[in-house]
Amino acid sequence: MADMFKKIDGVKVKLTDKEKVLEERKDAEWNSGSKERKKIKLRAKRQNLLIEADHKINYLIDNDSNYTPSWRIYRQKLRDITKAHDLDNVTFPDKPKG
Repeated sequence: MADMFKKIDGVKVKLTDKEKVLEERKDAEWNSGSKERKKIKLRAKRQNLLIEADHKINYLIDNDSNYTPSWRIYRQKLRDITKAHDLDNVTFPDKPKG
């Protein structure tokens, strides 16, 4: 195990073996959750787009427009965005025209 340190009152102090094990467990837990954290960020970015799509679809339905299928496909692509295999390189779908 490599030496690890902490600061106590501004003084660098070497961690005990028990403290090292605890720190390594915390790091492993943090790293194992990175995929879920990326999904949370994607969901936050996507939320307003989904709201906009829902409003647009409802507007189009209320006005008997034929644009609804393209907006429904767009909305489904937004919903599926967290299923991407590479969460670091996600491309959001383009909004339909109209």
